[in-house]
Amino acid sequence: MAPVAQPMPPSTGAPTGGSHAVEPAHGDHCIDGFAADPGDAELTSALPDEWRSPRGQIDLLLPKPVLAWMDKNKWMESHDAWHNVRRCNSFISFPNSPTVNICDEHPDLVAKYQECSGAQDGYAFLVEHRHMLRGFKQAFPTHSELFAGFAQFPFEAKDVPEQWRDRFGTGWSAQIRTAAETLEKIESNVSMFPTEGDLGAFIQCGGMGQLRGGGGGGSLHAAMHFKWSVSESPHPLGDQVTDLGNFMFWKLHGWIDAVWERYRVAKGIAPDDANLKQALLDNCQEMQRLGQLFDASIGTKPAPNPTEPEYGDFHTQVRPILNELCSTCHSGTAPMGGISFARELRSRDITMQLVGVATKSGGQFKRVVAGKPNESWLYLKVTDMAKAAGCTGTCNVQSMPPTGQVELSSAQIEAIRGWIANGAQAPTTMP
Repeated sequence: MAPVAQPMPPSTGAPTGGSHAVEPAHGDHCIDGFAADPGDAELTSALPDEWRSPRGQIDLLLPKPVLAWMDKNKWMESHDAWHNVRRCNSFISFPNSPTVNICDEHPDLVAKYQECSGAQDGYAFLVEHRHMLRGFKQAFPTHSELFAGFAQFPFEAKDVPEQWRDRFGTGWSAQIRTAAETLEKIESNVSMFPTEGDLGAFIQCGGMGQLRGGGGGGSLHAAMHFKWSVSESPHPLGDQVTDLGNFMFWKLHGWIDAVWERYRVAKGIAPDDANLKQALLDNCQEMQRLGQLFDASIGTKPAPNPTEPEYGDFHTQVRPILNELCSTCHSGTAPMGGISFARELRSRDITMQLVGVATKSGGQFKRVVAGKPNESWLYLKVTDMAKAAGCTGTCNVQSMPPTGQVELSSAQIEAIRGWIANGAQAPTTMP
């Protein structure tokens, strides 16, 4: 199958079908929908499961029968891959990926329209998540409330489940609140978005097709993901590889889908719109093709040498920061910048990617120079000093994590600085 993304007609903002579409056999769920899963009968309610971290934080996860259904259909792997094939041309090809290096090994699957490149990708973003929402509701018809979105954007802590209220913090930035207010009044703001794809780009990328962290003040979609992420959770909302198992994932994407539908109604787009039908079919077939690249064990592998603990400042002080704030973009099939902080990697494996290694998008800089934080691209990026560092050549000087999503605390920055300043020692297996 050729890449799914197709040219977009200017009047609709939606990709059109074409000769690339594969005609599945009758009975294929891409045409007829998913059959109700036996796991639906096992559920006694439409309530999520509670998971408690060692620190006492509670995360809400989809029930085990739903997780089993996703595993059977390889949805977590294919969802992760779906996003990553839209990042292949953004300094993220990683030849030593712990899973499948789609960008280099399967160029036929690389999407024509890359992430945040404009309305075409924005439309694909909306379609991808609608396809999954519909699939879940078909497979679990008597418990479809598990996948219902927020009735309105959660402006206040009281608008989210009680288990998440202690992580609401100080609320939203002015930019994110303004974006949310714009979407809540979508019927009055339809003219701001010429096409459905422009709406999707605004939600996903922080502005009208701008890169994340650009003039839009950060991505509303990413802000909602990171706000409630519990790093120790088996399905943290901030980890793209496994976040489909998080109950909040569907609260936020259900809300996004409802805003999109209100936009469609306000624009007078018919429910049986041919462009949407074709796009949903294309998306389903792309998910199937991506899922075929993975076996059932991917995403559930134990860490290498689990009986051999690691010690040292990087493992105890720096690695938790990377897990919590950076692993969403720096893991999976094509991690950003060609560097992976995937949870299945040993801390020593991660330091080997950092210390003395040239950057992919930091010009003349190395990722970490032992003893010299101000010459280390990692430190310059997390402190937002990269812009003034004098990078030459291929330089992506955007701060990390991207502006408007999440910020490192002064203590977290000091932990990274201290590790580098003290020689950037790799972890050991001896205390």
